[in-house]
Amino acid sequence: MSAFAAPELEAAYFGAYDAVLAHWPVPVETADLPGKYGTTRVTSAGPSAAQSLVLLHGYSGTSGMWYPVVGSLAEEHRVRAVDIMGEPGRSRHTGAALTSMDDLVDWLAETFDLLGLSRADLCGQSLGGHLALRFTLAHPERVRRLVLLDPPLVFAGLSPEFEELGRNRDLHPTFEDARAALAPGTPGSGPAHLEAYLDLLAHGAAHFPASPIVYPHLPDGLTRLPVSTLVALAGASEVHDAEAAADVARRAGAHTVILPGAGHSLLADIEPVRSLVLEHLRRTDSPA
Repeated sequence: MSAFAAPELEAAYFGAYDAVLAHWPVPVETADLPGKYGTTRVTSAGPSAAQSLVLLHGYSGTSGMWYPVVGSLAEEHRVRAVDIMGEPGRSRHTGAALTSMDDLVDWLAETFDLLGLSRADLCGQSLGGHLALRFTLAHPERVRRLVLLDPPLVFAGLSPEFEELGRNRDLHPTFEDARAALAPGTPGSGPAHLEAYLDLLAHGAAHFPASPIVYPHLPDGLTRLPVSTLVALAGASEVHDAEAAADVARRAGAHTVILPGAGHSLLADIEPVRSLVLEHLRRTDSPA
């Protein structure tokens, strides 16, 4: 069953999706994996025999969002970029209900099974980072190394400004309004890859139903992370207080870096993120 109200909306969304994926600088393979919750889209790249790295995108970002860094990641890893079930993207939620974070953790465990992954590296951006940590806490034996890129509601609560923005946002914007909110100005004036990505986000906001899942703050008592973890925080994050989040992450044992001046969409700042992630995944020391 389609998530779209009309065929032309579906065509516009998937056209935007494919336009973003076309900016991946490496050959890709796609697979639609049928499971308990529906069909999960996975986009893979890199040597098939290399260490597997599962990527979880940010809110509405889809697997396409990794285009700035996937070229470097795929040189040393078998990248598995997953469209999160229930989010905009090419995964199709046609099965069991998704009503909680526990359901999403169960879905991700099933996805690991369907990919034949007993253990993998795991990297999540924003919402994907929140899910990545919850999965790691539930299944530490399945994660070799963990990377969290400015994850919300993990090490710090949301900023008052961001909470107010969430309360007041239009749940059913037009494409034009969503696009203008993402980047005020004249569409088409930026780099082609960024324009394509902003179009994808706007189509997702305008045409996909909102996810019913609430991302609660992790409970108190996260005293020690169970695997070796890199936390990269945006110094100018709109979502939370980066210094407060960094303090909690460091006390939990994470290698923690604040990127001065970076906004929540960390991947716009390509080189620091790419280098930090690759260095962390190459480390051979014992897990935290």
